[in-house]
Formats: sequence, C-alpha cells, structure tokens
Amino acid sequence: MTLMMMFIYIMMFFLKKNDYLNLIFSNLIMMMLFFNLFNFSWIEWIMNLWNFSFNFYSYGLLLLTMWIFGLIFLSLNFKNNLNCLLMNFILMISLMFVFLSMNFLVFYLFYELGLLIIFYMVVKWGYSENRWLAGFYLMFYTMVFSLPMLYIIYYMYMMNYSLNFLMLELFYLKIEYLVFIYLLMSFLVKIPIYMFHGWLLKAHVEAPYYGSMILASIMLKLGGYGMLRLMMIMKIEFMYFNKILIVINLFGILLLSLMCLMQYDMKSIIAISSIVHMGLMIMSMLTFFKLGLIGGYIMMISHGLSSSSLFFLVNMIYKQTNSRLMFINKGMINFMPSASLMWFMMCSSNMGSPVSMNLISEVLLMIGLIFWMKFLFIILMLYCLFSFIYSVYLYMVINHGKIYIKFNINNGSMIEYYILLMHWIPLNFMFLKLYFI
Repeated sequence: MTLMMMFIYIMMFFLKKNDYLNLIFSNLIMMMLFFNLFNFSWIEWIMNLWNFSFNFYSYGLLLLTMWIFGLIFLSLNFKNNLNCLLMNFILMISLMFVFLSMNFLVFYLFYELGLLIIFYMVVKWGYSENRWLAGFYLMFYTMVFSLPMLYIIYYMYMMNYSLNFLMLELFYLKIEYLVFIYLLMSFLVKIPIYMFHGWLLKAHVEAPYYGSMILASIMLKLGGYGMLRLMMIMKIEFMYFNKILIVINLFGILLLSLMCLMQYDMKSIIAISSIVHMGLMIMSMLTFFKLGLIGGYIMMISHGLSSSSLFFLVNMIYKQTNSRLMFINKGMINFMPSASLMWFMMCSSNMGSPVSMNLISEVLLMIGLIFWMKFLFIILMLYCLFSFIYSVYLYMVINHGKIYIKFNINNGSMIEYYILLMHWIPLNFMFLKLYFI
C-alpha cells in the first residue's frame, strides 16, 4: 500500500508540472503516507531487494525528503527555473537512494553526490559574491573527512568481506580507534557537531531559500542517519567515546543558544538553532537508550519540517525587502499580518511548544539523557530556557517594533500559505500516531 501511494505521488507530480491542483493533490497523498509513519516495527527491514531496502528510520526520512522537495517544487516557477528544477530533482533522487541503500559503498556514493549538487546550488544561485567562500567552506569541511571515508569502507570490506548493513551488524567489526574517529567525524561534520559547524552557517546565509530548506531539513539528517547505521555496527567503540562527545555537545548547545541572541541576520539564527537541536539529538542517541534513539528519529522529522518552514518565511520577507537584517525588517505585522501568524506558529513549534512533534522529541531526548546522568537536568533546563528566549526574540524583533523604512509589501500569495500549512499540519498532528512507544 505504501509503495503504491509513493508511485501515485511521483506520477501525479510529473504528469502536469504547471497544474497547482495536481501538485496539491499529490501533497495530500503524501500526507496520508506521513500519517502511516509509525505503523511497523522500528527494527525490521522491508522489501530487501538487491542493495536497497528501508526500515523504520529510513522510511520516515524518505517521506520527509519527498515531502520537502514536493513543497519546493510547488514554490518554483517551472518555466524560468528549468535548470534549477532538474538539479532539485536529481538531488531528491540521490537523497532517496541514501536512505534506501543497504550497502555501505552505495550509501557513500549517493551521500557524496548530494554534497556536490548542494555545492553547485550555493555557488550558482547564491545571494552574494561570498557564495564562493561559502561553497569552499562546505566542500573543505566535508571532503576532508568524507574522502578518506572511502578508504575506510574498503578497509571494512577487507575485514568482513561484506559491506551489507545487515551483515556488518551481525558480525562484530573491530577497527582501530583512530580509524573509527575519522569515520565517525565524516558524519558528525555533516550534522554538524559543535566546533565543526562553521561551514553550515556560511552555506545557509549564502544559499537560495530552497538550498537552505534542503540543507536544514534533509542534508543534516544524512549525518544523523549515517551515525545511526554506524552505531548498529560498532557499539563498543561508541561506548568508549560517547562521554567525550556528550560533553562537547553540552558546551555547544549552551554557547550556540547564547550566540543566537547576538545575531542580526534572520537566517543565521535559524541555522544556529538547527545546530543546537542536532547537538541535543546526538547527545541522547549516544546514550544507546531506546528512548534516545526514537527521540532522535522524531527530532529529525520535526526539525526538518519546522526549520524548512522558517527559511521559507525568511524568503517571503527577503524577496520584497531585499534584506535579511532584523533591524530593517521590523514591524512586519503591519505589512504581513497573515505571515506574522505563521511566524508565531513556526517559532512556537521550533521552541518545542505543545502539541508539536518538537516537544515530544525533546521530552524523549531529555528523559534518555537524565536516565544516563541526573546532573544533566540543570544543563537541559538552561537549554529549554535559551531555546524559548531566542525563538521569541526571532518572532518579536521581526513582527513588532518601530518601522524604520517604508516598504511596499503585500501579504503573500495563496500558494505560499499553502506551503507553510503543509509544513505545520504534519508537524502538529503526527503526535496522534505515536502509540508505538
């Protein structure tokens, strides 16, 4: 049933590209798939065919990929952006194959293909001349750790004579700790972990709005998904290093949360908050509790929807004022009252307010961390406080305050509000399906 609905979605999407009703109908089909998200076991693999399959984790991220790209295609003008449409479609297919791959080498090839395409998007359609520097940072940070990963994959094959994820999970694979750190860093940089996050801030600021939506909602999840697959293969090595990584992320989420209050670029705040949320996800997953793993999975989906919608809202303002500076774009509630409502709904979801999936994921992640060490309760309390403060700060500064510059701004188009609602509805209604816990 699920595969048939996926097929219908893809067919409906490409039959009539300019027909909005057709695309809206295909999005409704995807919503039915989303609400079928938690209907099977979180361990079993489905449709194991050649080197491709999916289970509980990859199924949700696969749907998230199709959902976000469907909304991006809705927002693009097909006639004027044919090259952009083609690159987005190729990127969607490569990301889907990442989540479907059962072979480590196939996973790596599509993993790197997505990086090259997002690099092309930043450099080709970026906002300013600094896009070349942002693209260089993106390639340098990720390639330094990703290229030697290919050698490590072949080394794993020489040790085990198989690169199938199921086979690697069944047989314990012993590798040197330095090799393991290098392999793990290729995923942590993609997430990214604190201290290796510089490339993400530059890439977000310079990328076009759809590039930021893809980076925040899907590309960051590649690192989390890859780390999860690695955790299933090398449990002992992770248990040896998990305390160090948790301490690094503890400092990271507090410092970066305070950094959000010093930003004046709307995109920078959303990008830094993404790193904070991913830091909490890494910490809880490294405890190896089932609550932490499931909470990390829900965090990937909920953060993908909320951060993508916030970047889309920034674009709604930017294309009319040509500025992302918060002290220029003040008092937007006077110009765009409907968009201000969406700002409030998305900022409240980003801070983890009821009944959004962000709240459920953060509660599960925090329970796992407090089970692991009760002292973390104090730091997590500060994290919740700072998360609330910078989300309210983002909303208040943009929508309220004195208007310094007069703009001729309209309230936005109907299709833009449809795209925003298609982010918000699954984010705030999927909690009804969380009976599997």
